[in-house]
Amino acid sequence: MIKVNLLKDHSIQEEKILPGDSKPGIPWYTYIYIVVIIAAIVMLAYVYNVTGNAITEAAAENQRLESDLKTMEDLRKQFVELERKKQERQGRINIIEKLLESQKGPVKLMNAIIQSIPQNQDQNIWLTSLEQTNTGVKVKGETRTPDILPDFMENLEKSDIFRSVDIEQIERRDEISNFSIICVGK
Repeated sequence: MIKVNLLKDHSIQEEKILPGDSKPGIPWYTYIYIVVIIAAIVMLAYVYNVTGNAITEAAAENQRLESDLKTMEDLRKQFVELERKKQERQGRINIIEKLLESQKGPVKLMNAIIQSIPQNQDQNIWLTSLEQTNTGVKVKGETRTPDILPDFMENLEKSDIFRSVDIEQIERRDEISNFSIICVGK
């Protein structure tokens, strides 16, 4: 019996080497391709590493800036609140100053008149009305001893609020005398 192999076995093929040819193998340009591919992989790894570090640093910086922003926002809110309180208090201070300014004249006038009343135990004087006029003040009152009125008028002149002090009228009823004094302001 004869066996015939119709399938050709490629693994056992002999190559023909011509004189002047080198041994068969990997061509020289394949080595260049391999070197270029390895260099590209190394370069890509370096760029990936540098970019990853830059991204990490940027994320840390971003987180720090967000923290600073939150702190600044809290400080801004506190500042706005303090400014509002300052404005509110300044408004109150302005109102108080206006009230004090409006009270200076009447309070000073009342203090001067009260301090001008003679302080003798046996002499009594009562002020019944105080009326402001265009030129000064009109004081009305009652006393048991009309002799006290010149001292009262002299004290009013010494108060440095009035330029002149004159009696407008004195009217005697029983034991009490009603009087009216005109005080001209400076």
